[in-house]
Amino acid sequence: MKLARIQKIGLVFFVCTLLPAYWIANWRYEANLANLTETLNKEQALHLSTDKLLSNCEKNAEGKAHPYDATHQICNQGSDIHARTDHAMDLLTQEKANNETKWYRNFALSILFFNLLAAALYRLNTYLNRDVG
Repeated sequence: MKLARIQKIGLVFFVCTLLPAYWIANWRYEANLANLTETLNKEQALHLSTDKLLSNCEKNAEGKAHPYDATHQICNQGSDIHARTDHAMDLLTQEKANNETKWYRNFALSILFFNLLAAALYRLNTYLNRDVG
């Protein structure tokens, strides 16, 4: 099977677009991973802080049983925050797991973008040369 000149150029260009597409996908992966890790660390710190608050609330609740006390209201808010941070950490962990599949998607989309751009430029060049000639 012989390839035409334009097919050879297209194949070489496709192979040459693999490296920039890899760099772009890797850059996006690292940026997303750093962002997710930073957010997860913040959520974990808040979660630990609310853990301490809830343990103090349990100690205080043993001595006082006033349901409309200010400390009881703070403990209720702390419990809500604790549940939300737990849910947020679960979502961030799932997002970190999905980050690898996003790498493949970004890699494929980068290759597609570069090759469609090259095809459009080739068509434009052919069209302009046909008008001039």
